[in-house]
Amino acid sequence: MTIQEFETLVNKLEKQASANPKLYRFKVIMLTGLGFGYVALFLSLFLFLMAISAAMILDGNFTFGNVKVLLLTGTLSFFIIRALIVKMEMPEGYYLRQEEAPKLFEMIDSLRLKMNTPRIDEIVLDSEFNASVAQISRYGFIGKKRNVLVIGIPLLSTLSQEQFTAVLSHELAHISNSDTALGARIYRLRMSWGRLMHSLEENEQFGTFIFRKFFQWYYPRFDAYSFAMARQEEYDADRSAASVTSQQAMGEALAMISVAAPYYYRDFYSELFEECAKTNSVPQPYSNFAEQYRSLSEQKATKYFSEQLEVESYVTDTHPCLKDRLSALGAEALLPERQQASALDYFFAYPGRILNDFNKMWVDHNQDDWKQEIENFNDSKLRFKELSAKQVANLEELLEKAFLTVEFNSLEAAIPLYEEIAKKHSEDQRTAGALMTLGEYYLESRNTAEKGIQLINLAMSYDWELRLPGLDLLCGYYYETEQSELFEKTREELEKWEEIVEASNEECDFIQPKDRFITHDKESKEIIAGMNQLAQYKEITNAYLVRKQLNSIPERKQYVLGLDLSLPKTTDLDEAEEALYEKYINGLGEFEDTCVIILNDKKDLRKSMLNVENSLIYTVEDNEQVS
Repeated sequence: MTIQEFETLVNKLEKQASANPKLYRFKVIMLTGLGFGYVALFLSLFLFLMAISAAMILDGNFTFGNVKVLLLTGTLSFFIIRALIVKMEMPEGYYLRQEEAPKLFEMIDSLRLKMNTPRIDEIVLDSEFNASVAQISRYGFIGKKRNVLVIGIPLLSTLSQEQFTAVLSHELAHISNSDTALGARIYRLRMSWGRLMHSLEENEQFGTFIFRKFFQWYYPRFDAYSFAMARQEEYDADRSAASVTSQQAMGEALAMISVAAPYYYRDFYSELFEECAKTNSVPQPYSNFAEQYRSLSEQKATKYFSEQLEVESYVTDTHPCLKDRLSALGAEALLPERQQASALDYFFAYPGRILNDFNKMWVDHNQDDWKQEIENFNDSKLRFKELSAKQVANLEELLEKAFLTVEFNSLEAAIPLYEEIAKKHSEDQRTAGALMTLGEYYLESRNTAEKGIQLINLAMSYDWELRLPGLDLLCGYYYETEQSELFEKTREELEKWEEIVEASNEECDFIQPKDRFITHDKESKEIIAGMNQLAQYKEITNAYLVRKQLNSIPERKQYVLGLDLSLPKTTDLDEAEEALYEKYINGLGEFEDTCVIILNDKKDLRKSMLNVENSLIYTVEDNEQVS
């Protein structure tokens, strides 16, 4: 199913969901049951065949056929059962105690009585600009449910008491309408199916084909049905929240979030970074955000708000766009005044203590990286001054000067530099990013649009990673200028390329012994830097580096770093792998575009990598470069 077909189906289903929500919800439940039932049917069949084979063997009919059936059905049953058991972890964050925010707990209890919702078992504070509610069962589909409310500190610091109450009413409405319980089941089932297919394909079981064709038909339809239901539930939750608070409070909350959220994610940290770089100070991001948001200029706030009002609802997000949500509520699209007293100030006994705790956690986690970034920032600024004071001619310095001009001045100030790059060096593939930037700038004017299209096409031919943003830019331009034939052609090309990229990502994610590996082409200095990182981990005895040849995008570079580990004999590798992978992925940053794999239990993959010339780049015995 193409993106356009998916979008058409979702639009059709949204009308059905709006016309008769109860009937539509029943359809989604039945469709969910179909997927679960399909898996359960074959699981029952495999268990039945396994039981018959086991009984025949125990009865004395020990034949190769019976043993083979027993092993195959037993293995498939194991993978299916393991895939179906999806444990939902409790969210990470600061678990709030009642004495820390008595008014918040009182308000939630009051809303519960009005909305007839179950009790909230835990309130968790985190660093996101969001609020959400989750129902978590201990054993996936079964077990006692715990209702967990997650609230972001930036959200608490932004909204007023009334606006925040409306947002929490929206979240509680999901539980009241049983949205969260059904949504959680659907989410877990989707995870189960994904794990099931991964397990079967990774182990190359004969039964994969039984599931593949069904899910190729089933997945997109299930996604479309569940998407339309989730979209409708957002409108219902808004209306429920407005009924227990007010239409004004809910509308104001949506408007304030449409300004504060993009400011927090897009601009706040860069502004904070620049301020700290000037003063060489340690940031207090959560306290700083509350202060800087209140002093945000009306011009900036209006710009964010206008941008959000122009966004249309689309199939990438189940939440409707701001314009549609306000319209459904019957609320005016107006930006309310920012209040000096926030929900955090009102509901918490010691708001300053909470902010300080979050500030400290942020500093503890980011201080070293932050200092390094400050140092790099100051070095870049000095380099910008140096390049600005002289005429540069070679391509490397031109590219560097253009990039730094955008960072420390503006895009408009860098355009003459980009034009010089395009005029003198457009045949050099290293200019791809510069050509794309200039092409996008040219598209904004009808007089230069054709030149911009040529530059974007040239940039895409140089770098496969620029094809998605490039085609997306061209689609937007052709749509806005009503060139329908070119729009449809480019949109079709974009959809095909998205499928190719997805296939390429799968090739990069799944590494198997039968893959075609060739000698890596990384430079010696990169290998030496990587080896220094490898030497930090005493348990790594050997490291092998190869390049995997990709079928979908042959020019894309994907490397595989295989590691032999010396671990205590009592180590359960299955349990230890996740922590080890996280450690190596975070600590081996010198190996770009590289998939890290522990080879201890993957003899066939190690053999395939060893067959590649110069694949061994590190061994603990001499701790020096081999290739």
